[in-house]
Formats: sequence, structure tokens, C-alpha cells
Amino acid sequence: MNQQFVMNDETVIVNQATGKRISYNAYDELLKKNPGRYRTQPVFDKFGKASSFALIPKTKSEIETGITLTVDEDGMPEIGQPLPPFVMTGLDGKTYDSEKLRGKYILLGFWVKYEKPMYTWESTKIISNFIQENEEKGVEIISLGTTINTDEECRKFIPKRNCGFIPVPNSYGFNHRYKITETPFFVLVDKKGIVRAMAPHTEFDKISELSLR
Repeated sequence: MNQQFVMNDETVIVNQATGKRISYNAYDELLKKNPGRYRTQPVFDKFGKASSFALIPKTKSEIETGITLTVDEDGMPEIGQPLPPFVMTGLDGKTYDSEKLRGKYILLGFWVKYEKPMYTWESTKIISNFIQENEEKGVEIISLGTTINTDEECRKFIPKRNCGFIPVPNSYGFNHRYKITETPFFVLVDKKGIVRAMAPHTEFDKISELSLR
């Protein structure tokens, strides 16, 4: 899913080569003097917003081939490592701050749109079953689902039945923040904020078969 991000005089731009912020005018001049030698990549904050942009020198290979790899898979969450913080606002109107959710498990589901063929009753039932089975054992899991859908679209597409997660409208920026390229994709975070497991929807059993306490 490609998104367009507009830059202007107010945009925060950081030259990755120097680590220093530069003005939009300086950025514009640099591009004019060095056509095709830089790329700009949005940096997503804990609110899932592109709050700044990184100015990145292209590699020799990128310049020669014209092919730019903009996804840094090394930026994905890693099992056993802390999950970078997030603050999400659910369709229920509540704010979910990962740093304030310590002591609870968090299941993050990364979607594009809550529409077929990916979003179906069957695809969400395995999630709701997982949540319910753990609730019956006294284990609370905060389950959130990102999407490009608006608040209105979420209310239209999400049925009244239990889908296993709280939709987070206009939250696709979190897919960028965590470098998620395959959707639906799931990340389970433990009570200490550490990534316990990750899996695409087709391998959700890697998560659902875990014994949580």
C-alpha cells in the first residue's frame, strides 16, 4: 500500500549522513545540485504519524540501477526485544499507550483494509478464539488491529460480532513504523513489553499455541 506524504516549509527533515536537521530550502537546493542522488523516507513516531523525514544518500547500486529499496526489514520487531512504543486510539474511543499497558499481553494485528478477501469471519475467528480461551484462563490480552480505513468505514465493515480485536482507524502508519510488509500480520507482546511471538495470519498457530500466564 503506497501512501503520499506532502512536505513543506514546516516539515522536519534530518540529513541521515550528518544526523542534523536541515531546512526545506536547504533540502530543495541539495536535490537540485545532486539530482537522483538522494531519497527521502518518512519516519513514523509512536502515534503512527510521519512526524519527520530522513534524507538518505542513495548507494552506488541504487544510482546505477535506479532501483531503491525503501523497506528496512532490520527495523521490524524482533522476538525477545522490546517493542518500540505506540499510542493508538481505538474505535471504542479509548487511548492505548503501550507503556501504560505493562502487566498485560498485547496482540497487534496489522491489516490494510477490513474487507474481503483478507478480512472474513474465518480470518477473525481464530483471533477471537485465542483471546477468549485466554480470558477463560484469567489471562487478559489487549488486541488491536491497524487499518487504513476511516472511523466511518470501520463502523461499516466491522460486524457487531466479536472480531477478536479493537479496530484502530486511520492507523496504517503503524505498519510503516514497524516495517510490516505482509498483512495480516500479528505481533504478541508480553507483560513486560517484550515481543513474545510474530506470525503472518497463515501461521497464527505460532501464537495461538503458546501457553500464556
